[in-house]
Parts: sequence; structure tokens; C-alpha cells
Amino acid sequence: MPWGVAVDASEPKGYGYNFVWSRDLYQVFTAFETVGSLDIATSQLEYIYEYQQDETGFIPQNTYVNGVTRWGGEQMDNISFPQVMAYHLAEAGVGFDEADYDYEDVRRSADYVARHGPGTAQERWEEEAGYSPSSIAAEIAGLACAGKLAIEAGHEADALVWLGLADHWANNVEAWTATETGTERHTETPYYVRVTRGGDPDAGHSRTLANGGPTLDERDVIDAGFLELVRLGIEPPDSAVMRNSVHEVDHTIRVEAGSAAGFYRYNGDGYGERRTGDQGAPWSTAHEGKGRLWPLLTGERGEYELRLSEPDLEPMDCLRAMAEFANSGRMLPEQVWDRQHSTDYGWSFADGTGSATPLAWAMAQYVRLAHSVSAGKPVETPAFVRERYREARLHEPHRSPALRVDTQFRGNRLVVSGETTGTRVAVKTPVEAAIVNAEDGSFERTVDVEPGENLVTVAATSGDDLETHGTTVRRLRL
Repeated sequence: MPWGVAVDASEPKGYGYNFVWSRDLYQVFTAFETVGSLDIATSQLEYIYEYQQDETGFIPQNTYVNGVTRWGGEQMDNISFPQVMAYHLAEAGVGFDEADYDYEDVRRSADYVARHGPGTAQERWEEEAGYSPSSIAAEIAGLACAGKLAIEAGHEADALVWLGLADHWANNVEAWTATETGTERHTETPYYVRVTRGGDPDAGHSRTLANGGPTLDERDVIDAGFLELVRLGIEPPDSAVMRNSVHEVDHTIRVEAGSAAGFYRYNGDGYGERRTGDQGAPWSTAHEGKGRLWPLLTGERGEYELRLSEPDLEPMDCLRAMAEFANSGRMLPEQVWDRQHSTDYGWSFADGTGSATPLAWAMAQYVRLAHSVSAGKPVETPAFVRERYREARLHEPHRSPALRVDTQFRGNRLVVSGETTGTRVAVKTPVEAAIVNAEDGSFERTVDVEPGENLVTVAATSGDDLETHGTTVRRLRL
């Protein structure tokens, strides 16, 4: 319970962290999967698919342990990470025949992301809507991992559609979330911002931050969520936009703290102990708060630095810093105090505050970073995603076949036709997925649709091997 001294725990209030977030459960999963506790890791994914996912593939923001929805917000990383979990388990030998979930569970959530992404109603800090680098990274990884599982299960139409969308989003995430113009405060362009409205990072939309935060130009809101693009294998660590983004992070939300740096979630964060007056008092909606340093962010930075030939922060130092942030029981908090002066509440610089302790996400991040340091690389990067994007760069435009799509209703069915320089085309509606070979540059397929509006996705691939050839995708609302 964060800031428990301000909460009466003698009666239920529906307040606190004693609920299940699938995103946080993914983080915990990475620790168990990394140390080889596959039985526990498998049970965690089984829980998500059995108790949290609904028939549409939606997984809510969080649930009670029995699966009843607590907050029902849409967080696309929540819905995407289970597909990454299923991929990792399959790679470790736990396939659909060995688990209490099946391909249909993967299909439901991958289809939900395919219908509603890449924008999200809430990014990973659960506060803002729009196009978020961290959310899109999870979506790309989730769709790609689902595509790999679909190939192995013989569902090629699903695989081509999901890979086509993942490729398209990987090719556009920078255009949607990295500003070219910057502002007077931030001039190392292009750099990733926290989130953009409608995928236009140069529009300069004003955004009033949650928890009593300020109103800022979106280009002035900096967080390090873009590092997920590196950890999940989508972007290289040393591209110009990645370097610029790290520079802006270090000049905006970095604080030197012991063996390595600590980081705020983002500038203007109001989720933390009281900012003024009774400074250090527990967070509440009635007073102006200030978010403090989050140990898990030092761990994420350490995983990023492992990918650099000349790291700015030594990953081992990041691991030491996380250990220093822990309390005497070796429990890592959500936040640590960011001021040198003492307070009436006993907070000391770089020591845990009244935030949730232990925070399962932070504990899992420590375990994952320790194993990553030992391995010399991030251990949780999905190999299929890394090979497809960072190594083969299959999402780059010159690898994409040309694709033109025409549609015509014939009674209660839809004829999808067109031209392509690709070899195979997949057509997916809410009720059917089909794949057809292109002949002399043309294709045609009749498919079933639902009454009313339908989202129809058409994807083409440049070769017969879906794992090694590029794609083009079109989404049509009919």
C-alpha cells in the first residue's frame, strides 16, 4: 500500500496496489522465466488468459485476484505483453499442448491490438492517451511474437496480418512520436517524447499532466519509455534519435544517486510525496505532489547500456545502484527520496519513501538486470523480434511490396481484390482470415463479414517465407 500512513487499512477501500496488472505480471514473469522457473512463469500467463482476458481479447487495466475488473482502462502494453510471454514460453519448450491456454487466447488479444492500435487510451504510467513509444514497442513485439506463434501453428493469414501491422508500426513509430522541431528547452532533435496526440509529434499540443501536474507542450514532456524499443529488439541503441533522446532524458529527469543515476518518470510528475508546505508528507489528491526517483528506471537504463559498445553508465553500476535503493530487508521501493535535506518523515537521499515497497516490477527488474549483466546483453529481448527488426530490418520501406486494394460487397459477403508486387496476400475480417497467392500481380478473395461496419485488414508479403520477407498492410473500415 503506497503511503499507507495516510490510508486506514482497517477497512476495504479499493485503494492501493493489491490488484493484478498484466503489465506488472509480465515484468514478474521475466524474472521467473529468466531463472528457469517455467512452472511459475506458465501459471502467470495462464492466469491472464483465464481470469483477465475477455472474449474480444481485451485485458483491463487491472483486476481483483479473482479476475473481476477493478479499473477498466485500455492499456495496449497490458494487452500485448502476454503474447510476448507466450512466445518466450514456447521458445523454452512450453507450447500450447503443455499449458492451460491455447492459440485462440493469443489470437484474441493480438486481434484486439490489430483493431485498436497503435494508439492507446493509457500509456504505461496509466495517465495519458495517444501514441506512446513504450506502448507501441510492446504492441510491435506482441504482434510479432503472435505472428511467430501463428506461423508455427499453421495460421498463415493471421501471421501475415499481424506481422504486416508490426512492420508498419515499427517503420512509423519515430514519425509518430519523435519530434523534429523540439522546443527552446529541448534542441537535440529528433528525440522521442512521452506521448503525442494523434501521432503528430511536432504539433505542439498542450497537455495537462495528471496528479496536479503542469500544462506543457507535448514536446517538453520527456520520459525514457522509448528505451523499450531497444530492449524489445526493434530499434538499434545508437541511432541518432536514440542518442538524442537519451541526451534529453539526462538533461531533464536524471539525478546522480550513489553508484549510478536515478530517474524520474517524466518532468512534471505529480505522483509522489508532497512538493511544498509539509514537504515529504504522503501523496494525496488534495495536495500538490512531486514524483520522486524510480529505481526500476535505473534498471531499464542498465539494460539499454548493455547494448552500447561504450556505455555512459556501466550496467553493473546500475545494478549496484538498485541494490543501494533497497531497504534493510532488500526490498526495492517504487520511489526513493530525491533531496539531500532531511524531512519530518525520515526520508534520506536515495532511500525509499512512503511509496509501495516492495514494488514487484522493481524487484523483477533487478533480477532481470542481474542476469543481463551476467549474459552481457538484455536477456528478455525476443529473438524473433530482434532478428526481424534490428538485424534484418524487414520493416524498412524498400522491403515492402506494392499493394493496391479494391473492395466490393456481393450480398452478405465481401470481395477483396487488387494488385501487388508481392507473392501472397492475407485478408482478415472480424469473422474470417484467408490467404491467397498473387497471380501475375493480381489477387482476389471473397470473405465473410459481420453486419454493420467491419475493419478489414489486407497484408502482402514479398516472399513465401513469412519469417524472412517484408510486408505491406492496409486497414479499411467498410
